Amino acid sequence: MIMMVYLPPSLRERRRYILFEVMHEREIDKRELLKAIWDSVYSLQGDVGASESKLWLIEYNKKGDIGTGILRCANGKVEEVRASLACIHSVNGVRVGIRVKKISGTIRGARS
Repeated sequence: MIMMVYLPPSLRERRRYILFEVMHEREIDKRELLKAIWDSVYSLQGDVGASESKLWLIEYNKKGDIGTGILRCANGKVEEVRASLACIHSVNGVRVGIRVKKISGTIRGARS
């Protein structure tokens, strides 16, 4: 039987949570947005930078013509991820604008 060993919080890798807004002309699916984010990260940072950023889309909510989302990334890669988000101008032919509203160390801090 294999036992799972958990790392204490002091040894875990630190993460940052980026709260962002997406302004779009028509509704964008969560998968479409995630693909656009990954494509932008890969084109700007390459394979190694993309894997080191450890991106994960925590949530994405659509309300009218503005959607909000929370993106998790590695602590040292926040500026690179912000630059990648700024480079996204269209998703599947739909013009979009992505604006970072807040960067936090916890999901709760990003939501408030």
